Amino acid sequence: MKQRRQPDLFSLPADSDDDEYDYFQPKDTPAPRPALATVPTAPAKTPAAKPQPPAPAGNRTAGPAEPKAKAPISKYRIPFGTRSHQAAQWIAEAAVEAWDREHGGSRMEIPVGVVAALALWPLKGPGGPLCAEFFLQLDAKDLAQALRECWAYWWTIRPDLVHRAAPLASWLDESMSAHELRCIKAVARAAITQGLFDLTGTDDPYMLADFDLMSWMITGMRSSGSRKWLGEYHTPPEICELMARQVIGDCSEVKPGHSFCDPAAGTGGMVRAAVQMLRERGIDPATCRWHLCDIDPIAAAGAAVNVLLWKMGPNTTVWCGDTLAQADTERLALEEKARIFEHREDLRWKAATVAAVLQAEELLARATRKAA
Repeated sequence: MKQRRQPDLFSLPADSDDDEYDYFQPKDTPAPRPALATVPTAPAKTPAAKPQPPAPAGNRTAGPAEPKAKAPISKYRIPFGTRSHQAAQWIAEAAVEAWDREHGGSRMEIPVGVVAALALWPLKGPGGPLCAEFFLQLDAKDLAQALRECWAYWWTIRPDLVHRAAPLASWLDESMSAHELRCIKAVARAAITQGLFDLTGTDDPYMLADFDLMSWMITGMRSSGSRKWLGEYHTPPEICELMARQVIGDCSEVKPGHSFCDPAAGTGGMVRAAVQMLRERGIDPATCRWHLCDIDPIAAAGAAVNVLLWKMGPNTTVWCGDTLAQADTERLALEEKARIFEHREDLRWKAATVAAVLQAEELLARATRKAA
């Protein structure tokens, strides 16, 4: 039997172009490679024109509106994610440390009053945190005057609470030495640079009542012996919130006119927790009655400051006294409140009368000059 020859695919290619087993030689000539496109040259650089000063307002031509400058942001801000309680503690610690570093002395009402007045500064909202730069530029005397004006502003609104907070404000009426002014400036700078206005510059009542700055300040300024003798210790906010939930519950029994009383309020930590619970359930705390009492004048003054800062409404009273010796402290506080408001209205009437007389004298003087 004749065997068929198998093709050798690995042998050298044959010389003939007709070899049917030449699998590695191209049959057709490849097409020529296309030419590359010419890349245009980069344009020559021209120097930028120097900026020209703006033309006068009368010679300006219509054109695209200039972009508005962004609102300035204060650089003295609290780190993002920090709890309000922790931020308040840091601010108080910085203020107390500054007072001790400057050898301020034992008058704790001065540093506490400085921080209280700064926290109560009336400008709240978007521009609130920007107050930091304003206060840091003031010298010590102008700073003291700004604090006086802050207390005067709140006296026109709630004279009863400012009267109760007098231990934190009355020292501003004294003649202060250069050393005391330097200590005041140091305390204000420490609190501001730690983020005080970032914490208290908001106009949201819930955010303002989310911390107890006065408690941290007073506790920090007390010596260990004073705290032991007075029995005055800072109650952690978590404990206050837990106790408020146990007492109030779901707030189903809280109706307009509901009365809350804390006979040993301190600076109002328990009351703050109750206020926040009501707001979380859509109840305005201003519709309720609140009475706070404490035997320590500095603590009662701090409670009055907190009532203003937390925006608890007009139906609030703060009393300084011993609830064991004076059972009806709320009645005493209401009577005092009525007398203080009556005194304020009397002063307003007298001030309006004096202003009217001065205006009449000015008009008469103008008429006399024209007639002459």
